Amino acid sequence: MKRKIGIAFIAVGLLMIFFSAALLFYNNNENKSAEEKADIIVDSIMVEIENNRLTEIETDPFDLEMKSAEIDGNGYIGYLYIPDLNLELPVMDEWNYSKLKISPCRYYGSTKTDNLVIAAHNYKSHFKYLSQLKPDSAVMFVDIEGNINNYKVATIEMLKPTDTEKVKDTGDDLILYTCTYSGNERIIVRCYRAQ
Repeated sequence: MKRKIGIAFIAVGLLMIFFSAALLFYNNNENKSAEEKADIIVDSIMVEIENNRLTEIETDPFDLEMKSAEIDGNGYIGYLYIPDLNLELPVMDEWNYSKLKISPCRYYGSTKTDNLVIAAHNYKSHFKYLSQLKPDSAVMFVDIEGNINNYKVATIEMLKPTDTEKVKDTGDDLILYTCTYSGNERIIVRCYRAQ
């Protein structure tokens, strides 16, 4: 009887190791795919920005909507650059879970109203290392019209996963957020506009 129990424990252990390895392989594949797509899309966004500059489209200062450009069937509002993390990432114009697998997404707000919130998965190539930022770290967002928005990190904090409403209308100029690897908390980086 003890031998059968021992064999059962070994089988369960091997099964758990197999599923852990499969999950690790899946997560690494998702990260690599997201990283490759991000590089290609950022290049496309830069071309779009340059085309916008060349056509000299007159902008309405009272229009508070962020413009977007369609690339590979998705709308993008610009790209995010975080020098301390060596990250340059496209940002989609609206979020949903399937879009987050491709790139960070606008969760809420706009650079024009100083309340932009950007959410992303915690892939290594996306927001996994947000918690390593320090106060006054530089963050830059370049919108599709070519406007450069410079920010500095104010604070980094943790929220419960259910507290996502606490990132809207907070008075912060820019918020970046993602979940921790366990999914038990959200990492929130609050930024202010740099002069």
